[in-house]
Amino acid sequence: MTRNRRRKVEIRLQQAATGGSYTAARWQVPQPSEPLPPATDKVTVLPPMASWNRPITCRFWAKLVAEHGPLIAVNISQGDRWWALDDLARSVAGALQEGPPEQRGLWLAFGTFYVTKAEHLDGIVAKLDGAGALRRLTVRSVPTGQDCDHATCRRRRGEPPLPAQRRPVPATPAARPAVELGPALTLAEVMEAHPTLQRFGFGAYFGTPVEQRVQEVADGREQLRAREDIVLRIRGWLRTNIAPVKTPTVGSYGMKHVVESATGRYVTNGELIAAALMAGYPWKGPSGPNALFGMSKRDVDRARAAQ
Repeated sequence: MTRNRRRKVEIRLQQAATGGSYTAARWQVPQPSEPLPPATDKVTVLPPMASWNRPITCRFWAKLVAEHGPLIAVNISQGDRWWALDDLARSVAGALQEGPPEQRGLWLAFGTFYVTKAEHLDGIVAKLDGAGALRRLTVRSVPTGQDCDHATCRRRRGEPPLPAQRRPVPATPAARPAVELGPALTLAEVMEAHPTLQRFGFGAYFGTPVEQRVQEVADGREQLRAREDIVLRIRGWLRTNIAPVKTPTVGSYGMKHVVESATGRYVTNGELIAAALMAGYPWKGPSGPNALFGMSKRDVDRARAAQ
């Protein structure tokens, strides 16, 4: 009998044994002279997926390895002839679905992979290589469940816990660069730079005729000049008790109440603004009659608490 006829007979016998098609049986019967090279010469065994190394899966792997020995995980990419190629791989593992479940070899679905015994890898590689489909095979190693450092896994294996590692002490953050007050100004210089600044803030009340607003600003500026000694005292208190910061966030109207309580003297919004500008605090504005100043919130809160 020629080698070709002998192969056809073997295919018919395989078809009769499995009850499948002739094409599927042809893939399942190896060539008589087909070698079985080491799998490492044909494929690269990739490391396990990261999700396979979780504590919840370590127990599963440990139990499976204890029952079946070393394992591998294989995946045959979807596409043409997938079912036939899958049957080729299953046949090597003795896991064809035509046989009784209790007699099938290990072929366990795990995500997109199938887990089987590592001893079948050479045969699976040879089968798919002979079918010209080896490029569609992906192989990954499988954790043993015995070499991880998870606390729960170490307790399960009766191993002592790993010594606690001290967390590194975070480096002390660099101190913020100090913000310097601007150059001290006189009240006359501040009022010259801000021609609408008057005793009650910037500008005048809206809703009144223009001539009346102009007169109100003029009168308010005269009143502010007349209280220069009060403004100087406010400036001194601010420089002594409130550190400057870069970003203006403290409103002038709220700050005037803090100064009033601290000094026991009535303070107008314009007087506070003039004193802060004279002291050289960073500022932003005007916003209506008010302004924002770069003053330390911690110092402001401490001044409020002292009241």
